[in-house]
Amino acid sequence: MDDCEIICLFWKRDETAIKHTEVKYGEKLRHLAMKILNNREDTAECINDTLFKT
Repeated sequence: MDDCEIICLFWKRDETAIKHTEVKYGEKLRHLAMKILNNREDTAECINDTLFKT
C-alpha cells in the first residue's frame, strides 16, 4: 500500500491504517529506535507511542 492510501485511511479514522503503517515502516522504526535507545522494551514502547500518536 502506498503512502497516499495509508494517509487516506488515517483521515477516514480506519484502524487498519495503523497496521499498514506497521507493515510498511515498522522495521525501519524498530531499527532506528533500537539504535537510539539500545533497549528492546523501550524500543517497543517508543514504537507503540509513535503509532498511537499518529
